[in-house]
Amino acid sequence: MLRKELKNAVKDLRYLLSNSYNRKGSVSFVGDKYQLDKKERLILYRAVYDNKTATKHQKKKKTVNDIVNKMLAIDGYNVIITVESMLTDKPLILCDDGFIRDISAVHGKHKPTSVTKNALKMIISLLKEFHPFQVGFFYDSQVSLSGELASLTRNMLQDNDVSGKAEAVKKADVSTLKYGEIVSSSDAVIIKKADMLVDLAGELIKKHAPKKIIKMAII
Repeated sequence: MLRKELKNAVKDLRYLLSNSYNRKGSVSFVGDKYQLDKKERLILYRAVYDNKTATKHQKKKKTVNDIVNKMLAIDGYNVIITVESMLTDKPLILCDDGFIRDISAVHGKHKPTSVTKNALKMIISLLKEFHPFQVGFFYDSQVSLSGELASLTRNMLQDNDVSGKAEAVKKADVSTLKYGEIVSSSDAVIIKKADMLVDLAGELIKKHAPKKIIKMAII
């Protein structure tokens, strides 16, 4: 349940973004106005969009059925961390643009755990069900143990007869955008540049934990 102050902040931020105000400055302004904590400010930053941008993102968003026989590129940490958030009961937000995002903010500090392996199992199981032609996972190499995570991913792809690769690369967003016909990520920078996207983490959350979703989009 979102408190009244956050709901009011969402409405104010939508108004500011719709009038072309800077996102970072606007979040800071309404966050200060309503005395929001760090988690609530993250919700604003990741979940709230002006109508024009939200519509653009929604038009690019495809269903999991659209990955069949496609070259699929996966923004590795983005997808895995969101699924991990589901498995560890952290907040999951249905955002204004239709993507489901976490607010863990652990990307650069991520360390693989048993939860990571379980998240990968769920992702690869979904891939096995919908048969992309080939899949590429890309992890930011500057994150600690990204090479080990890429190796684990390759082994799990092979064990499940899913054709693809996994790499630790200097810029995961660039590699992800170059690789596939369709991209899996909820990162706004990638969404802006991609032609087609699928929210694999969101698909898994809707299937396995729909009651955990906070529906920001209807506020």
